[in-house]
Amino acid sequence: MSRFSGFPAHVEKYVGTVRGADSRDTEGRERDYHLVYCDHHSGPYVSLLTSGLREHTAGAPLPQEVLCTVHADQERYGRHLTSVIAELLTESNSRVGYGALIMNDRALLPGTEVAGALAAPHPYLADEFDVLLDEDGTPVLQLITLLPITRAESQLVARYGRDALYDRWEQRNVDLTDITRPSAA
Repeated sequence: MSRFSGFPAHVEKYVGTVRGADSRDTEGRERDYHLVYCDHHSGPYVSLLTSGLREHTAGAPLPQEVLCTVHADQERYGRHLTSVIAELLTESNSRVGYGALIMNDRALLPGTEVAGALAAPHPYLADEFDVLLDEDGTPVLQLITLLPITRAESQLVARYGRDALYDRWEQRNVDLTDITRPSAA
């Protein structure tokens, strides 16, 4: 039995129903991981998460998977953002930690201001979601949430730190699952 065997049950407990998965990108090429689609218990949201990325995240204290949670009608944007970042990580055989900015020089998603993501714990799920424990209670997998951010928001983080952005989001009651939201910076 794999030390990750509890991963599907963990996802379903905290996120919702696993609707399906695919291992091919939009051009039909095989990925080194699966992209899993989960419909949330709590409403019209979907989380797109990797399964198998953990085999390609060298140097991490724990193996990692990444995910992005968006409004259900924005699934294609969440899929694109998660896939782009997962591809960067697999190609470079690297990891990402909380607070990391993964940015593009222009908008990643047409019709939005989103130019990248901030790696973070999940802002809307229980703290226990972010780390998968094995049967003995030992941490075996870290789940990194990709919070979509704009170029201006990334500049705010670079200049003043991520707490400044979190404060701005809280002041403006920003819905971090809305890919089409305006910049809070």
